[in-house]
This record gives sequence, structure tokens and C-alpha cells, in this order.
Amino acid sequence: MKRRSFGMLLGLALLAALVVGQTVAAKEYTLRWAHSYQPEHPFHVAAEMVAKDVAEKTGGNVKINVYPAGQLGSEKDIVEGLAMGTLDMVIAGPGELGKWHKPILVMEAAYVFRDVDHMYKVVRGEVGQELWGGLLEETGMRVLDTWYYGTRHVTSNKPVYTPNDMKGMKLRAPDMPMSIANTKAMGASPTPMALSEVYLALQQGAVDGQENPIATIAANRFYEVQSYLNMTGHVVQATPVAINEMAFQNLPGEYQDVLVSSIAKHTDIVRGMIADYEAEWLDKFQEFGMKIVESDIDAFMAATKVIPQEFGSQWGEGLYERIQQVQ
Repeated sequence: MKRRSFGMLLGLALLAALVVGQTVAAKEYTLRWAHSYQPEHPFHVAAEMVAKDVAEKTGGNVKINVYPAGQLGSEKDIVEGLAMGTLDMVIAGPGELGKWHKPILVMEAAYVFRDVDHMYKVVRGEVGQELWGGLLEETGMRVLDTWYYGTRHVTSNKPVYTPNDMKGMKLRAPDMPMSIANTKAMGASPTPMALSEVYLALQQGAVDGQENPIATIAANRFYEVQSYLNMTGHVVQATPVAINEMAFQNLPGEYQDVLVSSIAKHTDIVRGMIADYEAEWLDKFQEFGMKIVESDIDAFMAATKVIPQEFGSQWGEGLYERIQQVQ
């Protein structure tokens, strides 16, 4: 009798465990993902693709709502929200994240990366993992991967061949320490303002030019109010995709894996989308009457050599040199 009772109790316990397991597995999770890019920008397109991919692979149990174009605030606002836990995920530049962990600012220094391949070797390698680990430890913001935003170039209403051509130019710069420093070193006078304000400022002559990757120039229609695209290529822009650590740890391990692998898969997709977008829009800019200027890269590199000398102590001694040595 005791054996039978024990067997019945064991069976009931196993059944209860199964029911609990099914309940846990069926629990739904909703993540709010914010960024400042326009809906047609590859970042938003890819973010929506990730949301769909994650929903499919978790049977609909993880839902990601994506909020583009600053709907939930400026980049500064959404990074603060991520740190406080009022937002779950963001796409944000190293200039903003670097305000929370200063060594990350090195990623926005002019000509720190030789090209896109070099950038990825750094951000996915030992140096990158140290930077992301420091950010996580200090702030609770976990970088899932880094998306290629594009290579930044200067637009203007006069051709820019060398830093001398930028003297006296009021150049819009993001309100980030390295962006302002880069602009000064390149010869212009930085005028910080939000991206959403730039078109009108260019149209009204409040600023003479701006600097951004081709995809952003296209998405914001700056070609309508600027005559020249000057190929300075001064920053190969790496843009982290980050999640609040509490939100990440709240997901079951299998769902964490799905999210991480989906972001990584779309990292390569974004890179391809940006490359295609750049090639397409270089042709379109010229069709719209914009002139393409091949700027003197060596001259700009020489002018910006002062930046690591000025900021090296903030980034951490030797960090810039370590990045340069990555092959």
C-alpha cells in the first residue's frame, strides 16, 4: 500500500512539475526597443527583422516592440532609460554610451579604425569585450553586438579638399565629446544640435554643413540642402545594440540565446544593407545634382593626430595604440 501511495505521489509530483514547466515556457515577455533612426534607415529595417525572427523562434513568447525616429526620446534620453530600466533595448552610438563608460569614446575618434573589417575585429575581439564588460559592470547595460552605421563624410555648399577648406565653416556635430573634438581638429567650428534639427538649420543657413554616413544623409534628405558630399571618411561608425541587464536576465536562457544569435545574424545583414545603400545613394546624390569630392584623407589624418594625444588619458593609456595594432 505504501509503495502504491508513493508511486501515486511521485506521479502527481511529476505531473505538477510538467504543468509548471509548461506554464514557465508559455510565459510571454515584451521588450521595448528604441532608437533615433528614421523608419527607412537600415537599422530600423533590421530591428523589425530581428523582432520578427525572435517572435518566430520563441513561438511568440518574446515580443519586441521597436520605436524609431526618437519616438521615446533623444539618444541621450533612451540611453538614460536603458540604464534606469525604463527601456529594455536601444541602438545607440559610442559617443552616448561613452558618457557612461569613458573608454568607449575612443571608438569615435577620427581615423581610429582603418576600415570596416578592422572595426569589427576590434569590437568583437579582446579590446571590444573589455569595453563592453566595463560598461556592463558600471551601468548594467549589456552590449549584444555592434552594427555598422556607415562611414562619416562631410556635406557642405563648397568643396572640401583639405582641413584648410573647413576654416570658418560652422559644422553641425552631434553633442558628443569626440564628435566636437573631431570637428575642431578637422578645421571647422562645431555647432552641436540634435539630428532632427539639422535639415532646417542647413536650409536656413544656421550651419554651413554637417557630417554623417551616406545612409543618414539620404534618410534625412540633406542632399536637398547641400551641394557637395566630401569623402573625408573620418569615422568608421560602430553602433552598439544594447539591452538592460535586468531585462536580459529576466529572459529564460533559451530565449537569451535566441535574441543574441538573432542580433548577431542581423549584424552581417545590416553591413550588407549599408553597403548596398551607400552604393545606390552615391549614384542618386549625383542625379539630384550633388557633387562628389575626393578629399585629401592624408591631410585630414595628419590634422586629427592631436586627438589621441589630447584624450588618451580619458580613454585609458595605450588603448588607442592597442586598437591600431589589431590586424
